[in-house]
Amino acid sequence: MSDEQRPWPKMNPLRRWGPAALVLVLFVALGVVASKRSTTRTTAVPSSTTGVASLADNPKLPITYAEAKAKGTAGSINWANCDTSTGRIKFPSVYAPPCVPALKGSNGGATYQGVTATTIKIVYYNSAPGDITSAISGNLDPPDAVKASIAAYIKMFEASFDTYGRKIEIVPFTGTGIGTDETAARADAVNVATQIKAFASIGGPTQTPVYENELAKRGVLCISCGLSVPNATFAQDAPYMWGTLATPEQYLENVGLFLSKQLNDKPAKWAGEAAFRKENRVFGIIHYEQDPPVFSSVSKVFTDLGKKNGWQAKVNATYLLDLAKLPEIAAGLIAKLKAAGVTTVVFLGDPIMPIYLTKAATQQNYFPEWIVTGTVLTDTSALARNYDQKQWAHAFGVSTLPVPTPHDYSDAYRIYKWYYGTMPEANKTAGVFYPTLLQLFQGIQMAGPDLTPQTFAGGMFRLPPTGGEPGAPHVSYGNPKLFRFAKEDFTGVDDSTLIWWDPKAKGLDEQGKEGVGLYRYVDGGKRYMPGKIPTALQPFFVKAGSITAFTGQPPGLKTPDYPPPPGAPAAH
Repeated sequence: MSDEQRPWPKMNPLRRWGPAALVLVLFVALGVVASKRSTTRTTAVPSSTTGVASLADNPKLPITYAEAKAKGTAGSINWANCDTSTGRIKFPSVYAPPCVPALKGSNGGATYQGVTATTIKIVYYNSAPGDITSAISGNLDPPDAVKASIAAYIKMFEASFDTYGRKIEIVPFTGTGIGTDETAARADAVNVATQIKAFASIGGPTQTPVYENELAKRGVLCISCGLSVPNATFAQDAPYMWGTLATPEQYLENVGLFLSKQLNDKPAKWAGEAAFRKENRVFGIIHYEQDPPVFSSVSKVFTDLGKKNGWQAKVNATYLLDLAKLPEIAAGLIAKLKAAGVTTVVFLGDPIMPIYLTKAATQQNYFPEWIVTGTVLTDTSALARNYDQKQWAHAFGVSTLPVPTPHDYSDAYRIYKWYYGTMPEANKTAGVFYPTLLQLFQGIQMAGPDLTPQTFAGGMFRLPPTGGEPGAPHVSYGNPKLFRFAKEDFTGVDDSTLIWWDPKAKGLDEQGKEGVGLYRYVDGGKRYMPGKIPTALQPFFVKAGSITAFTGQPPGLKTPDYPPPPGAPAAH
């Protein structure tokens, strides 16, 4: 029987894909699946208000408490669930949105497709049986637990945020195609837009962009559909596509400065080979690509940053994520790096390839420095434990993730317990879908009663920048001056921190698994906005002052101790 004919759902994925599957399970658990995206594109629905300024200045958007206070009118307005001391709603998170006026009168009824006077229709996309995501999802929370937890979170958000008299109607939707099936992805999007008539879709196919492109063409929001895709993808599908993590161009701004200011023209002091430690660094870049190429703009940004800041790579090699050929590809890449005398490998790819790259490097007796850039969760301990530890003991670099926090103190679990008095049933994956649901409700509240994709975007762009602490990344939307390579910002996380791998550190990884090997965060996890990475070399591979995780409430994240809303299970 061929692989195409083989019934994947009945087969243990750990057996089918070997060591790569161990990472893929974690990859999906943390919210990302490696993708192979086509360059086939469609044009988004034209809008007269696609610019940041015009979207945020929409007169249909509700006034916030801070704006009313500045005008001297705050005292005359009835605010919804408002803490007037902070100007934000009574929701125990640093990411609580600003207060808005309570609904007075009609909410406008059917303001857009999928929006009625009483409901907002949201599709929740699930991968088709047989797709790689579906095949390995059995290693995570059971589907019924995920479904129940999502419904519970939505109920919690509805009780805390202002949805202007509307309830969220979740429509589960299972994709009809697997892998890179563009025909099925397009048909699914047409179904969601014209038959289900949804206002938004949460998630989509992981190996083709056609789904979100087609939804944008038909004016339907797609939230968490684009994962680690270029700025151009978000710009083309604006204002319909939204994400929680930074785009490659955004986090590469700090990576490029890190290489030029702290590492360039200095000895490779943390390489495994003694000879490398005596000579100035020779950079080699390994980055993921697709067929046909879609990351050329990202590669150009990074190359231009190097030229501008006085460094360049002696080797700049790409690879395709072909699981069956990765060992062979990795061996060839390592041979190329070694022959060129590369002392410092800058990795810009998926979290599966380092399994094979590091194994091949050890087999070829090649021990360089490894630069972590934070691409698609290569900066998580859960994944890095799968890499050859003789190699990864020389890994350090930049991450956009916060310092890990115990479940009891992270928003996804702490706030659920605040409302329900218990932990979520989907204990492994709640931290994955919580940020997406938070983003959805932030946009709905900030849009006001007249809910459309344009008011959703304008509301998101009016959210005040928040966070920036070791346990809470800086999050903002729409700021056209923050990133040089993105005129409009449709993703959340902005800042970065510095990390290094400690192969002997013991503790829990991001999935709560006890083990050996953890990332250490330099200077207690201090974070840096774009362009603000220190110029002086930081104390990598020095335990003093570093941290692997918080054991309690992260500093700087103390929120008021609000009672849960009336009717919340924990309130009784």
